[in-house]
Amino acid sequence: MIEIGVVIAVVTGIVEAIKKVGLASRFAPIVSIVLGVAITLGVHGSIAIEHVVTGIIVGLSASGLYSGTKAVIKK
Repeated sequence: MIEIGVVIAVVTGIVEAIKKVGLASRFAPIVSIVLGVAITLGVHGSIAIEHVVTGIIVGLSASGLYSGTKAVIKK
């Protein structure tokens, strides 16, 4: 079984690395969702609606995790 928290952290880290290379911040949520779906499907090895939905949730969570942490640190 896939650990969602670990995948969220991995997606967040990858998106941040891509942003450092030059990705515009406005595209980060889209990249996060795509990575979440790709990693989740890769781990499960099959394309099922449950895995796609889980990947979308992972991507949205990773995006929110970064935004929430950034908001707390800045205040």
